Amino acid sequence: MFAVVLACFGSLLVVSTGLIIAINFRTSVAIFSNMLAQSVIRSINGLELALNEHLEAASDQAEFIANAIRLGELPPDAPDRLADFAAGSLAAAPQIGGLLIANAEGRLLTLTRDKTGGVQRKWLEGAPNKLVETFDRNARQRKTSYWDPPFYSPAVAATMMNYHTPIWRGDTYLGYVAVGISTEALSHLATNLSDPPESGAKTRVFILYGEDRVLAHKYLEQNPGAVSTDKPLLSIADVEDPVISRLKSRELAPEIVNTDGIELGKLDLKGTGYGIVTKPISGYGDTPLIIGAYFDGSRVAALMGSILRNIAIGVGVLVVGFGLAFWLSRMITRPIRQTSKVATAITALEFDGVEPLPRNRLRELDNLAVSFNAMLVALKSFGRYVPRNLVRQLIREGRVGAGIEERDLTVMFTDIANFTKTCETIPPAEVAEFVNHHLALVSDCIEQQGGTIDKFIGDAVMAFWGAPDSIDNQAQHALRAATVLQISLAKDNGERAQRNLPPVRIRIGIHSGPLIVGDIGSPTRINYTVIGDVVNIAQRLEALGKEVDPDAESIVLVSRPVRDAVGSAVAFTDVGKKHVKGREGEIEVFRLCDAHANKVPDEQTSSVSERSTPASQYRTVRSRVKPSDA
Repeated sequence: MFAVVLACFGSLLVVSTGLIIAINFRTSVAIFSNMLAQSVIRSINGLELALNEHLEAASDQAEFIANAIRLGELPPDAPDRLADFAAGSLAAAPQIGGLLIANAEGRLLTLTRDKTGGVQRKWLEGAPNKLVETFDRNARQRKTSYWDPPFYSPAVAATMMNYHTPIWRGDTYLGYVAVGISTEALSHLATNLSDPPESGAKTRVFILYGEDRVLAHKYLEQNPGAVSTDKPLLSIADVEDPVISRLKSRELAPEIVNTDGIELGKLDLKGTGYGIVTKPISGYGDTPLIIGAYFDGSRVAALMGSILRNIAIGVGVLVVGFGLAFWLSRMITRPIRQTSKVATAITALEFDGVEPLPRNRLRELDNLAVSFNAMLVALKSFGRYVPRNLVRQLIREGRVGAGIEERDLTVMFTDIANFTKTCETIPPAEVAEFVNHHLALVSDCIEQQGGTIDKFIGDAVMAFWGAPDSIDNQAQHALRAATVLQISLAKDNGERAQRNLPPVRIRIGIHSGPLIVGDIGSPTRINYTVIGDVVNIAQRLEALGKEVDPDAESIVLVSRPVRDAVGSAVAFTDVGKKHVKGREGEIEVFRLCDAHANKVPDEQTSSVSERSTPASQYRTVRSRVKPSDA
């Protein structure tokens, strides 16, 4: 009887424990597979977004220049204005390595970026080579923009991807605009999107042109001379990367990822397993691009091995029965649930509020936590380049994009005086630290006054007020930001003087007027930005500061619309009418008086974390001098 009862209870224990383990195994595998699929999709889509933003920022500039010529806003018979306008476009898109503007008569304006970042201009009469003749012939045959296959340019000693925009006014051919992005610049992008060495992860990003030629890879960045006229693109066997060279032999796993052409595969190489994810991207010529990344897959395999070993332990150790099964279930599912919860937060772009996964006593689950935390570090780094507030706003409103609208906005440009000369005397690492510190200071002053930072251009900052959220008295907010920046700069220069460092001098230009704001770009890549003549005038006002007062620690020049918008609430000096580059006629220019005339409470400069006070706290000061006195 005892034997029968023991057998019944033993059988019941075995069946119960086996069912529990089987259910936990199935649940764990399902959760793990779903988590892996979602992580892969988010990662590759993030890489695609970064590539689209990189390439289409250049194509947007080509379209912008071509449209200005087509509409007559930029006359092709005004060479200086055309060259200044094109140089400004190069400054707005640092990834552009060269720009070509040709008219119907064969006159060419070429702008190339040298190794120091400077822009070289050259005017040419007639097509200088067969390549340019091909450009002109293709432009005359097509009325829509297109990407050319990559070719090697001896002029810049690099392989370029070229975007062409034919310029037609009705049936009249006016010429074309072409911009080029080097494979070295694309490889630099791929390196930046890869895991940094200090993160401990082993993710490498690459871009292929077709299936067997490499468009972007760290090898190309480190060996720019590897390409030539005879070999503009290297094959996957030429880049000295054993994983890339064996890409075609990977084993695919369609059951994990099967959406938008994304493929997840694995490759065993000398005892090391690698996970490889790729996605084809169209829209950049007849040959599709393939963006991909590979990572060390040993930790994923270790997790699956851990699940199987836990099943064997549960079956073999019947003595502990349900207690062991329950304990194992908690040890396995808790970190997976935590991982799923963190992955959901990452889906909502909530990088800052995501805490790293805790360490675990089980080695394999600890490896999962370490791997996931490394991925979180990489995503947080990538998230620095994504306008998350705008994306969250669109998600809350249930919209895909912000649309395009015309608004009256206030635009600000800031720039450091004699920055290039200053950088010649200090090491590159100190230059980067100096620029980061300065941009943080400027950004804090702008953001605490409700400004939107459009872009960083080297040491320069472009920002605007009035979008995406409407702001009352936007000109006052911009002027207050400029005043707070002057005070903060003076404090910072005082600290620099104590360290025997030279003072930093800046120029600021502010202008208000109607602009186009919103989603600017193509259907596959959108950038939230502003375009219009107001931007050019604000930048010209900033540059005018070196003529008005070249030795000033800080100088703020504004236009008549800004002056009129604030009335007598802010003190100005009338600089007079000035002529600026790229614009016919003169504009009225006013200089913002210093912070003693426009009083800012101490709490506004003591902590950038506090909210800005109302613009009405400016002290009213009336001051005027003749232009000759300025």
